[in-house]
Amino acid sequence: MEVGFIGLGVMGRYMAANLVRAGHKVTVYNRTAARSAELQALGAGVAASPREAAAGRDAVITIVTDDEAVRAVSEGPDGAIAGLGAGALLIDMSTVSPATARRIGEAALARGGGYLDAPVTGGDIGARDATLTIMAGAQAGDFARALPLLQAMGKRIVHIGDIGQGQTMKLVANLVSGLTLMVAAEGIALGLRLGLPLALLDEVLPNSSAQSFEVRKLMDRYGDDMWQPGFSVRNRLKDLRLAVEMAGAAGVELPLAGPALARYGAHAEAGAGDLDESSYLRRLLD
Repeated sequence: MEVGFIGLGVMGRYMAANLVRAGHKVTVYNRTAARSAELQALGAGVAASPREAAAGRDAVITIVTDDEAVRAVSEGPDGAIAGLGAGALLIDMSTVSPATARRIGEAALARGGGYLDAPVTGGDIGARDATLTIMAGAQAGDFARALPLLQAMGKRIVHIGDIGQGQTMKLVANLVSGLTLMVAAEGIALGLRLGLPLALLDEVLPNSSAQSFEVRKLMDRYGDDMWQPGFSVRNRLKDLRLAVEMAGAAGVELPLAGPALARYGAHAEAGAGDLDESSYLRRLLD
């Protein structure tokens, strides 16, 4: 397929490369043009705007930072929707609010195209290895047409339901993982403060009822003193806020999420925004 790809950050650069390797004809766009060089070396074309990236393509994929960035690359005279041809797919793989997904989806459908909100989980390693879990909100026919592209980037692809439901699922998942990371960090910090060696914590916690992906990540990153993202504090904070806002709009109480959001916000405000989310453990030990 001919694919436009917009957003070459920590995740997007790997995902676009996997599409090229899978044999798709990819044209990329990124606000920081220098990031396109790596994809160009693999054989991708380079567009001067989101609209140009979408024009004449079978599908255009966006993966950018937040709601504002998705609207910026999708809407307006130079946005991807303006270049979307009849029958072409717009696939947003960012993590944004369900309301933004529905807004962009309605505009794409009005243009005569199809739309998927298809956020991902699995981090930079999953993006690199094409093992992401992808949760898609879309009409059934659009999901079926997008599947070959999604399979080039991920291992588990799930059709969640209508437009917006992919983002709903992603925010639920990220709420769970975000709070899990924080409590795991507090437990590990407590153990270290009480004199338990990291090696023994690493031997026991991942092999006990405390086991989780976040425990494993914290152990690895603390042991290697490795804090570059991965998944940044800024992005984790954004997702926690979106989940709390989504719950509030639905009248659902989240007793743990509010205090966690405040504490994680303090971590970001202390200058950790561009570090990996696991740096919350380092904060507890400083």
